[in-house]
Amino acid sequence: MPRRRRMKLPPRIALPASELESKIMAMLRGLKECAKLKGVGFVHVGSFGQEPNWFARSLPTRISEACRRAFVTALAKVRKEFDLLFSQRTEQISPPDYQNNSSQ
Repeated sequence: MPRRRRMKLPPRIALPASELESKIMAMLRGLKECAKLKGVGFVHVGSFGQEPNWFARSLPTRISEACRRAFVTALAKVRKEFDLLFSQRTEQISPPDYQNNSSQ
């Protein structure tokens, strides 16, 4: 039996969480069943190779079954194309800046 060749996919573009949220919500805005949907919460999982590095959940978490199906479909489309641009909170404030801000 011949082996299946692994297809190399082009790398996904990394976007910040706000842009990923706007892409998912844009697909769901016009749907009547998703009227209560307020936003998207992201979880960065890190990955190796060609797997996406993030997951998302709806905010609020309790939504109708029809809205959940639409959310999962939109999530799958966006996850296939984009990665989450992850920045650690410790990198945002350097120790010297933190000391200068707290002494004032």
